[in-house]
Amino acid sequence: MLTYALAISCLFSTSPSWVPLFNGKNLDGWTIVNGDTSTWVATDSKIVTTGKPTGVIRTNKMYENFILELDWRHVVANGNAGLFVWSDPIPAIGVPFTRSIEVQIMDGKELEWYTTHGDIFSIWGASMVPDRPHPMGAHIKRCLPSERRSNPAPEWNHYTVTCINGQIHLSVNGAFVSGAYDVHPRRGYICLEAEGTEAEFKNIRIMELPPSAPALVEEYIANEDQGQITLFTGISLDGWRTSQPTLWTSIDNVLECRAGSDTLTTLKSYTSYELMFDYKCNSDTSSVYVIIDGNKTELACTDNEEWTRFRVDGDSGTIGIGGQNTAFTNLFIRPRK
Repeated sequence: MLTYALAISCLFSTSPSWVPLFNGKNLDGWTIVNGDTSTWVATDSKIVTTGKPTGVIRTNKMYENFILELDWRHVVANGNAGLFVWSDPIPAIGVPFTRSIEVQIMDGKELEWYTTHGDIFSIWGASMVPDRPHPMGAHIKRCLPSERRSNPAPEWNHYTVTCINGQIHLSVNGAFVSGAYDVHPRRGYICLEAEGTEAEFKNIRIMELPPSAPALVEEYIANEDQGQITLFTGISLDGWRTSQPTLWTSIDNVLECRAGSDTLTTLKSYTSYELMFDYKCNSDTSSVYVIIDGNKTELACTDNEEWTRFRVDGDSGTIGIGGQNTAFTNLFIRPRK
């Protein structure tokens, strides 16, 4: 990949240089978006994820044009993870994943419509045109690799990802195999994804390139971080209290309350904030409410078990949520400016 990097540098008046995205010691420069502190750790010069809950860690900085390199491996067979580029800072409605372009990091089982050797595809509102039409039809916006080059778990693999002016290309272990163009958005965050199994990442570095000229208009730029902090570990009720903990469950970044459950209340009090969460009513008899500043507000249940994103401002006090046969996810709080 050195030759490719040198060729890129010749296009610009000043030579870009490689910068580590991970310092090998801690997660400075990264934010755990929607997981527990145990989900992502820095150890032995690697970023390691347990895979639980499903979610992402992202860079604190947004990137537009760049070359990214990293090594990755799955610790166990049939593992799943991912690399997201040009990403929003928080997940899309009702899911633990952000709007972005995903570069598949997967091991093991394959089906006709996907592989484990470096697929590239748009997720949750992002868009792209694959370099090659998908064999099952152009409606599938996914570029399958031209050859299978990934090593099986627990061997290491090397990715080089070029993201320039809305075009993305992936090299797997020394050869470019997949890509896409006309990507929206084309400026955003870089994320690593946890999805069920332990995975490791190391030697993560980036060569940032000059931005597009003319400058990108707003529609090509991912949302910018507004300071949201997760209120939910995704794996437990830590940070919350209820008189009936057996009627609340926490499974893979989703909270669910059963019939007869009591209010789930934060242990901490907050001042001058915006609360955001997604909720879904699971049956015709479901109900859902939120308690802010001591006031209880009933929320509407939508049809077809669809997720709804709700935002509300609070001034002071604890936060409570509850209902009957209702699911919650993506619980975030941010200070009001």
